[in-house]
Parts: sequence; structure tokens; C-alpha cells
Amino acid sequence: MSSSPSHIPRESVDIARTLREVTLHIFRSSDDAGLSARFAEGHQAVLRAAGIRNLTSFGQDWLGDPETTMFLLTCQDDEVLLSGMRLQRRSGLGSLPMERAVGAVCPELTSFLDARQDEGCGEFCALWSRRETAVAGIGMLPMACVGLGLMPQLDIRHGFAFMGTNMRPIQRELGFTIMEGIGDEGQFDYPAPPIRSEIGHFQHPESIADAAVDVQEMARRAAEEPTHEHGVDGRFHRIRYRVENHMA
Repeated sequence: MSSSPSHIPRESVDIARTLREVTLHIFRSSDDAGLSARFAEGHQAVLRAAGIRNLTSFGQDWLGDPETTMFLLTCQDDEVLLSGMRLQRRSGLGSLPMERAVGAVCPELTSFLDARQDEGCGEFCALWSRRETAVAGIGMLPMACVGLGLMPQLDIRHGFAFMGTNMRPIQRELGFTIMEGIGDEGQFDYPAPPIRSEIGHFQHPESIADAAVDVQEMARRAAEEPTHEHGVDGRFHRIRYRVENHMA
């Protein structure tokens, strides 16, 4: 989906121009069932608008799960949800969306996860963003960086992200390594052909050195300062980006 204003409805551009302050809330799904449910609704609405009707991350078995950490970007005193992400810690066989998506055709993925289960495995999943957020110039990178920084707090050493092959530049910037030894040279027909997806692996703390310098800085700050803020250079003006970790 293009973020160019020429391809976006005028009302979305108008809303994007008003964004001057946003807040990233981080909390366990078990601590706020109502906000978790709103996250699920926002995720499904954004993807369905893009023509995607069925993903394993659409399931809501994670609602109320203390092993699922929510990242939710809001504005207007939390009345408007802008974008979100989940970081789900693997509790056992088949508990991650990517396992349910391709585990049946790729048993080596399950074997890989089983071998690292005791060290802590988790999946960054259900990333979504309203078009106004993209138009305003607020990307998903800060949210992902905060998640990387919080992996030790969540007892996760191995983080995984199931992304389309067009997301390789972002995966590399974040320090993820493509798992080329599984699937079709690391790729899968998911959610359906002709779309191809692959799984990135981030091992904490070793993979931090592979990430871009600004990613490293944001991740370390998230680990050291549960609540902080920084500026984001948006498309129309500079935006105040506040991080609030409610689990600290």
C-alpha cells in the first residue's frame, strides 16, 4: 500500500497533518483485555482493507495471555489507535502464529524452535498501521526497536519475524538474519501465491551488533528507560514520540 499522499484519500492526509504527538503503550495482554481486543479489531480492519482476509495471526487465542506483550501506538489521549504489534513468547509446540502457518509443511521449523525453547523464543507478529500513520511519516521501526530492547525483560533470547520478501531491507536494518535453511531456500508461499514470505531470526544480544546504529540506540534506551520520549521527523512536521512501558 503506497504512502504517497497522491494515492491516499484527502481525509486521511488531513488527519496525518494533525499528528504532532503519539504514545507507544507496552503492556501484557492479560493486563488490559479491552485494549487488547481493540488492537485485534484494528489489525483485522487494516489488513482486510488491503484485501487480506485470512492470516494465522488473526486468531485471538492470545487474548489475555500473560506471555503476549502488546505494543500499541495511540494519539488523541489514546482515543485513536494508529498502529500495533504483538510479541508472543512461545509456550510450547505450535503456540506461535508462524508455526501454525507453515509448521505442517516445514517440520524443521518446529525442530529449530524446540532446540531453543529453554532459552526463550518469541515472535514479532500482527504488525499493522493505519494509512494516516504512514502518511504522517511515523514508521514501524521505533516500535520494533523497543521490542528488541525488551527481549531480555520478557525472557526471550530468540526473536522471529515472519515477513514478506519485500521487507528484507527492514529485516537487515533491524539485525535479523533470514533463516535460509528452512522452507524453499528460506521462502514460503504465504499467505497465498504469488506472495512470498520468509522468517528472520534475531538472537539477543549477539544480533544487536548487526543492526543499524540508530536501531541499537533505540533498543538500548528502551531497555534502560521504561518511559521516555524522542522526536520523529514526520512528513509534515516533527512529531513527539513517547514510550510508556506499563510492565516496568
